Amino acid sequence: MKKFEFKLQKVLDYRRTLEEWAKDAYLDCRVRRLECESDLAQVQARRKAMLESEAPTTVSAMLDLERFLQRLDDEEHENEAILAILIDEEAQALSAWQEKRQESEALQKLRDQSWADWQQAAAREEQAALDEWSVMRRVP
Repeated sequence: MKKFEFKLQKVLDYRRTLEEWAKDAYLDCRVRRLECESDLAQVQARRKAMLESEAPTTVSAMLDLERFLQRLDDEEHENEAILAILIDEEAQALSAWQEKRQESEALQKLRDQSWADWQQAAAREEQAALDEWSVMRRVP
């Protein structure tokens, strides 16, 4: 019997490639989100450190602290806005990856069924050959 050949193998390979690309895009989005969360935590840690340090004793030191805290507030709001965008991008990338994975798995199921059908046909063909051989052997 001829060798097993799945007629949609190139399509399956292409869909697997698309799935890998979607997975990589999702992982990149996840890394960017985690980095942004880390940046946000660093800003909050700097704010906490400044507020826990010694209280300013002069007016200029108080103004400097107020300006610094305002810059940290601005930086924190900026990071929160970026984080919201990154969370949305990550959710979209995850959805795209899951969709590509489903498409790939659907073709893989078709391939598996085709393989099972081929194996059954091969077993039938082998059995027919064995039957013919046993009949030929008995002929006087």
